[in-house]
Amino acid sequence: MRQNKPEMMALLRAMAICHSRAQRLDNLRLSISVFVSLAGAVVAVTGTSATVVTAVGATWAAANAVGLGTWSRGQVRRAAVLQEMFDVDLFGLPWNEVAAGERLGSHEVSRLDRAYRGSEKYLRDYYEVPPLPHPYDILACQQQNLGWGARVRRRYAHSVLAGVAVWMLAGATFGLVAGLTVAQVLLQWFVPSLGALLLGLEVYRGQRDVAVDRDRALRILHQRIARAVGSGDAGSAQGLLLLARQAQDLIFRSRHEQTRVPNWFFQHFHPADRVDFQAAMVDLSSLLNVSAPVARVD
Repeated sequence: MRQNKPEMMALLRAMAICHSRAQRLDNLRLSISVFVSLAGAVVAVTGTSATVVTAVGATWAAANAVGLGTWSRGQVRRAAVLQEMFDVDLFGLPWNEVAAGERLGSHEVSRLDRAYRGSEKYLRDYYEVPPLPHPYDILACQQQNLGWGARVRRRYAHSVLAGVAVWMLAGATFGLVAGLTVAQVLLQWFVPSLGALLLGLEVYRGQRDVAVDRDRALRILHQRIARAVGSGDAGSAQGLLLLARQAQDLIFRSRHEQTRVPNWFFQHFHPADRVDFQAAMVDLSSLLNVSAPVARVD
């Protein structure tokens, strides 16, 4: 299978290294934010002076706001370019230099590839689709990418938003029980946790927006595929290839702008999600009158 050839796997391993570095940087931001928030909560509950923790919380929130996240965005953007290189080589699509810039050099891919030490479980057989006629094989991969990515990112966005809501409710409840004024609750509970709250809202908005864009593109792909199959127009292949290039641009942009969800979160839901999207591929096979069992893309 072409997607498992050494040069293709090297791109995926290099991409995974960049994603892991970005996630480590984001996890560090989150860990510090949560630590400061918990320190503020402890100070508030014990009734000790909150001046130092409040000042630290405000300073950390300001540091996050002015761009600490840019450290990880560089790795996210490099990972997006590497994954775009994998996709266009696999799909046989032209490289869009306007959208993606220049391809990374082979020396840079090799350097990142050699740094990879993890399992290849989620890299090998990256796309799982039936053996479909061209260009439906490309669109099937993109459908899987758009649908799966939208589901995972929306789920993560809602989980993060729920965490933010629970923390804010806990702060309001503490203020009521302790008989604190609004100013006291703000200074003792919410200012120390401001960095974590702002980071949570940033993650929620970013992942939600990516999910919305991917859902919209997925609906268009479904409609265009059904229309092409229904019309039986042999000349529709060129139009579908143009659609594939446009969909690929949107996929690249979403990868370029937002960090992946944490690996543990993706892997926790992976078995159930995999079953669902295999079922979607079976439906596409039926639409195209392809009776072969689910296989990997070649």
